[in-house]
Amino acid sequence: MIDAIHAQAKECLQAPEGINFENKIVLSVAIRLAAEQFMVEKLADDAFWKGLGEFQTHKLMRKFKEQFSTDADTIKVLNGVSLMTPENIHLNAFMYEPILDMSDNHLKKLYKEICEL
Repeated sequence: MIDAIHAQAKECLQAPEGINFENKIVLSVAIRLAAEQFMVEKLADDAFWKGLGEFQTHKLMRKFKEQFSTDADTIKVLNGVSLMTPENIHLNAFMYEPILDMSDNHLKKLYKEICEL
């Protein structure tokens, strides 16, 4: 499933700028997944991530910042993930509104940045 989401996100990167509501959803989910995958791999602490429960992105980021506090460039990208993509993405949420207001290019740029980490 995760591979399918990333495949769709890569297709979204090719879409022209516009009101691409569906693309914004796909990119937002893919960004969160890529950020979490990156942090889990970098932290290399199976017991920690398997016991995260809710608010997993926030908890991963906090631990990542503790362990890699000098990696300012990566932390900047991860902060962008936190700011630009809501933790809970579903169609009837007020947290969904920032995605609508954001241009496609912001999400495309962030997806590329997180995939390059």
